[in-house]
Amino acid sequence: MEVFLDVEPLNIQKVLDIIFDRSRISKLKLTKKTRERVRKSNFEFVNWYEKELPIYGVTTGFGESSNKWISLDKSRELQDNLVSYLLCGTGKVFPEIISRAVLFLRIHSLSRGYSGVSEELLDSMLQLFEMKYFPVIPQQGSLGASGDLIPLAYLANNIRGEGRVYHNGEISKIENVVEKKQYTPYDFKPKEGLSIVNGTSAMTALGLVNLNNAKMLLDLCTLCSGWLCLVIEGREEAFGELVNNRSKSFVGQAEIAERIRLVLSEESYSSLGYEKIKNTESGITSNQIQDPYSLRCVPQILGPILDTITTCEKWLCTELNGVSDNPLIDQDGVLANGGNFYGGYISHSMDYLKICVGHMADMVDRQLMLLINDKTNRGLPANLVNVNKIPEEDRSLHHGLKGVHQNVSAITSEVMSKSVPNGIFSRSSESHNQDKVSLGMTAAVQCFEQIESMYNIMSCYLLCLVQALDLKDRTLSGKISTPIYEKIRDIVGPISFDQPLDEKINKIKEELTLLSHQKGKIYDSKIEVGE
Repeated sequence: MEVFLDVEPLNIQKVLDIIFDRSRISKLKLTKKTRERVRKSNFEFVNWYEKELPIYGVTTGFGESSNKWISLDKSRELQDNLVSYLLCGTGKVFPEIISRAVLFLRIHSLSRGYSGVSEELLDSMLQLFEMKYFPVIPQQGSLGASGDLIPLAYLANNIRGEGRVYHNGEISKIENVVEKKQYTPYDFKPKEGLSIVNGTSAMTALGLVNLNNAKMLLDLCTLCSGWLCLVIEGREEAFGELVNNRSKSFVGQAEIAERIRLVLSEESYSSLGYEKIKNTESGITSNQIQDPYSLRCVPQILGPILDTITTCEKWLCTELNGVSDNPLIDQDGVLANGGNFYGGYISHSMDYLKICVGHMADMVDRQLMLLINDKTNRGLPANLVNVNKIPEEDRSLHHGLKGVHQNVSAITSEVMSKSVPNGIFSRSSESHNQDKVSLGMTAAVQCFEQIESMYNIMSCYLLCLVQALDLKDRTLSGKISTPIYEKIRDIVGPISFDQPLDEKINKIKEELTLLSHQKGKIYDSKIEVGE
């Protein structure tokens, strides 16, 4: 299908569908109105340029060197030099999905009609997107203020026909494409190199992917909490309307509780009535009257996370529809220097998201402890060993899923250690011109790492839960639970004897990640995010 970028803002769901190619985009186009805005902004910029006045990054140097005059006949060379000196990124490279998002978001930002760039530049970028050539970008180098200078330089380098690119999952050199005359290198006009690199599109791209994956993790945590309630026969009233709607009115808490109620309702589950719980002769009640906090308080744990994710989603939506380079020039020819490249909202949203992921990891680790421990799992065997399938004399030889929980505890500690906010570690840089920086990219990268680890945690937890469900002979029939259960069981069957599980856990993670990319959710949210 063809997608048109209009002058109106994009809603975040459409952007995520484009990033993850859920609609199988064949072509990305600019509408007539969008092209008119681009031409007008470029016309106004050229008027300023021809006056031979000091214009930042066009007829002056960059950053702290902005008081140095550059003659008009050197302004094109200046753009190429900018891109070249910024090609110094280090570390691992971002996966292709991030690079696709970076190119798309930079096209969208520059087409808004405030950057002064030419149609020809955008046409070259659109061609790369259509041909599915995306920049290979190192993860280290962005301070998140003056935008993602170093990461976006790798995109600019591709546009001028140089550097490595992703194409259909493989890394190659764009020079090979140029040699085949499939792409013509673009020569930057004045300001255009700066317009590409001086923006927040890289950290925003990573932030959007993080947001998508965190929302899926939240859905999985909610679903698994419902399954845990089924397995240990927990108290459903903790998720009822009295607790979560009438006595308190937090939107996120109420929605999480409703989602768990839906899972339990689809499985026709109801907890034992209080009138049926007896006092025994030993002085101990016949059944538990309430559950540990990691189950009972799930709406209060995950509710704030849902509300926080909603806030982050609103910020990211505003950021992706904004213009973040500098200087800006509008349709009336007003030229302004500012700081829209400062990724403050990205930094805050990723720091908040990191805290959310830390809480999810901690909750899952506590829930798994309840499930593994025969002192708390209410009738299940220790470590979920399928003792009925093992000869009695050999039962002590097998330790079931003990190692899986040890792995989860180790990963949880790692995830939680990365929950400390990055934005507070701002450092003065670039001869004190960039004396306060957002570190939005740093926060986004660390959040990305957390989420990768969190998918490992969820894979382990789901493996344990389906084992527990089978041990309890509870067959799932709900439309929410059944597809996830079957997906896990297609990868790994019931576990009796001790066996290696690492490959199966990795396969579960691959399937969960694919589900996140293809659908992005398990539940339909009732919380609306504005455009």
